[in-house]
Amino acid sequence: MTTKQEPCETPGSPIRLTRRQREILSLVAQGATDNETACRLCLSSGYVSKQMKKFRRRLGACSRAHAVALALGLGILDAHPSMQDNT
Repeated sequence: MTTKQEPCETPGSPIRLTRRQREILSLVAQGATDNETACRLCLSSGYVSKQMKKFRRRLGACSRAHAVALALGLGILDAHPSMQDNT
């Protein structure tokens, strides 16, 4: 099975994420799977998977790990997130 490879390049414009999107990306950065992230945030795994695909496309990332690395490098994601539950 072959999949279409997205280009691997850095974005040209600033990227803004919602709080929920940052929560998803933060959990993924900590090694959580889509299912684990979905369970933790009370979302469907399909929604989390779709958001990760959007992140990869917006960041020009080739993989989940690359998306996290770019987000950290661009300051979109905090390297030491506070995982306090504020709900």
